[in-house]
Amino acid sequence: MTTCGIWPRPHGLVALLVDHAGHTRSVTIAPTDDARWGLSQRLAATGTDLVVDAALLEADAVAPIALRAGVTVWVAGAPLVEALRSAAGVVHRAPRLSAALLARLPAIPWLRLQLRRLDTIEDDRQIKLL
Repeated sequence: MTTCGIWPRPHGLVALLVDHAGHTRSVTIAPTDDARWGLSQRLAATGTDLVVDAALLEADAVAPIALRAGVTVWVAGAPLVEALRSAAGVVHRAPRLSAALLARLPAIPWLRLQLRRLDTIEDDRQIKLL
């Protein structure tokens, strides 16, 4: 299974992909919906799961865009992410390391149990019917 962790950086996002063999590749994502859609299309085409932290879910459109593209999206809760970042010593380091940490969570069985699969997101552009 290939997974992708996403973490914010000053101008956009960093996405780090980890394949089944543990090889990594990072990509910088520009702060546009088009860039997020392009990443989502690539993840969907390759069957890559996306892992985001709960704070990013609220602050950025990447997870809803990926979900609409057909990507499986996992959400890691803030307490788990902060504890793991602190234990790994990446609290004040580059976003690439935090993205790598997120990308590796699904490969660890007991940590995967701590992730929540994102099924739907309410779209504020939709009108609610009675």
